[in-house]
Amino acid sequence: MIGVARLTSCHQDPDASPPRTEWAQTGAWHLEVNDVQALALPIPVHGQLGPWRPIQDLADQVLQQLPHLRP
Repeated sequence: MIGVARLTSCHQDPDASPPRTEWAQTGAWHLEVNDVQALALPIPVHGQLGPWRPIQDLADQVLQQLPHLRP
């Protein structure tokens, strides 16, 4: 894990519409994020790809590096 981001929206572009960015793929769902925060020290996480909810131990490790995210 190299950082955290706040997922603010997702959308699917209409068929035959031009892509909004150079990274957009036709027919795919696109996630919009804000508040991207890089971790100073990456945390190894095995078997995770895409959005997911972290286990408490991982959340605790992230909060040690980014304490201002604590609820």
